[in-house]
Amino acid sequence: VSSFQHLLVRVELRVGVWLVATFTLLGNLMVLGGRVFSRDDNKILSLFIRNLAVADLLTGVYLLVIAVKDLEFRSSYSDHAYYWMTSWQCTFTGVLAMTSTEVSVLILSFMSVERWLCITWPLAAPKLSLGGAKMALSLIWLLGLSLALTPVLYYQGHQQRFYGTNGLCFPLHLDDPWVPGWLYSGLLFVGLNQLGVVLILVSYTGMFCSIRRTRANTPLSLGDREFAMRFFFIVFTDCLCWTPIIVLRIMAIAEVDIKPELYAYVVVVLLPINSALNPFLYTFTTTKFRSQTRRFLTGRGVCLCVWVPRQDTDSETTRTSFFRSATLKLTNGRDFLPALNCTAPTHTVDETTVAEVSRASLGRDEVVKIETKL
Repeated sequence: VSSFQHLLVRVELRVGVWLVATFTLLGNLMVLGGRVFSRDDNKILSLFIRNLAVADLLTGVYLLVIAVKDLEFRSSYSDHAYYWMTSWQCTFTGVLAMTSTEVSVLILSFMSVERWLCITWPLAAPKLSLGGAKMALSLIWLLGLSLALTPVLYYQGHQQRFYGTNGLCFPLHLDDPWVPGWLYSGLLFVGLNQLGVVLILVSYTGMFCSIRRTRANTPLSLGDREFAMRFFFIVFTDCLCWTPIIVLRIMAIAEVDIKPELYAYVVVVLLPINSALNPFLYTFTTTKFRSQTRRFLTGRGVCLCVWVPRQDTDSETTRTSFFRSATLKLTNGRDFLPALNCTAPTHTVDETTVAEVSRASLGRDEVVKIETKL
């Protein structure tokens, strides 16, 4: 990780820590600002997204502190290494990183399981209220802080503190797996975080299968490719972030030789990848965000000629256009719209066709609810 001269020994690490910190801070600040000023119908989902952004923002702050300290100790790190690793600043920086990591994993796991239950069993699953969401988030933050602060209190008498085993102040312990706190670190990264990854993977797989079955019963394709890509990247980034870390931690405990240079890349680049990408996966790629951005820019005279107009998925216009398209398709070209407008129809529509149209409309309403949750 470090040399006698530098906290971050490699040039690419020094550049990478600034880039990842910048993307993480800007992305999550934009999410927080957008959620504050926009009026969102789904207040519960918005509350979870804001808390996820705050948790990921702490990772950006952690990386920024490491980047600033690397500049401060440049060419003279050996003179500051002991005092830095045993200082309360290093401990505080490690607590920030650990809290961010655990809270982010817990929020993503809770969101995934809750949405899976609501989408797969919309009638049987208990509905989460706004008060229940606030209580769940309070417990998640309390648990995350407790997990980060417990080793500080337990190992405060040791000369080598839990967060002071290296200059990055993060207790992954790949370079020396038997330092004080190795068991606690292993339980967090190999136990709790692995359980979170499994929950996210199972929940999104179940959601995707449920949505596929729902859309198979409707006459129109409603962005299956976009939903599949979003689900794929959400699960892929979670697995890309945590699976290598879990595998490396198990290898370190098994005393498999791991290159020392790999530790810094894991902490600086691989570990924060979720915090940097979550704003894009959960906010910037959604149809509603793009629609709001388009309205905001159009209202200020910005030309959007290159953008293809697209209706918001949860708008009344989309529901109306879907029902009309479904009606025309199910009636084999016969005009059913005059009957809806209380005028004389040009052709007779039998009861079976009306039932099919009703089922298509109900199927669309269910899909709209699913898209709103997502």
